Amino acid sequence: MQLDGISIKERGHDYIAEALNFPDYYGKNLDALYDCLCEISCEIELINASAVDKDIIDTFKDAASVNELLKFTSSP
Repeated sequence: MQLDGISIKERGHDYIAEALNFPDYYGKNLDALYDCLCEISCEIELINASAVDKDIIDTFKDAASVNELLKFTSSP
């Protein structure tokens, strides 16, 4: 799964939720993002990562560190 940092910057949590098929109850904040990422099995590559706030990237990294079924990489 490839996510685009520019799309995240433009559409935020709506883009992430749609791209990763999060449930309707997704809270659209960093805590909810972390929770949902900890429950999925996926390889995520974030392109255009320089367009994204560091907090979002850190949330992906933190979730990947505890969820062995989640792989996360990013590129500028």
